[in-house]
Amino acid sequence: MKQNIRKGLYGLLAFLMVTTFYMIFNAGNPHSVMRLLVKDPSYDIFITVLLGLGIAVVSMILTRNREAEPLKHMLELNIDYIRKLRKKGKSEEQIAVSFLSEMGYKKGILYPLAKRKVIRYLSKLD
Repeated sequence: MKQNIRKGLYGLLAFLMVTTFYMIFNAGNPHSVMRLLVKDPSYDIFITVLLGLGIAVVSMILTRNREAEPLKHMLELNIDYIRKLRKKGKSEEQIAVSFLSEMGYKKGILYPLAKRKVIRYLSKLD
């Protein structure tokens, strides 16, 4: 995700959080700032729930790529060593297994998924 979009989403998340915080403590208040937008206070709880769902959606969007990016970043930092291993005749799978073991990944349910991601990133590096 591009940095500008990410910053915009963080700004939106901050706005939604502040607005939700305000709505939680002013739900039903006849003198609330929300009365400028919505005259009927009976909609305050509905609006607060919608704001909370908005926070959840924006948070999921922001965290969606966070799991893959550290792997990609670590591979990019070690590109010289990866090139040396390739010159020695190591396959992408061997490099991926070695990389994951150095990162401390233990074999388990998510190991094949991480291995496939590393192999995919390795194929894109060169």
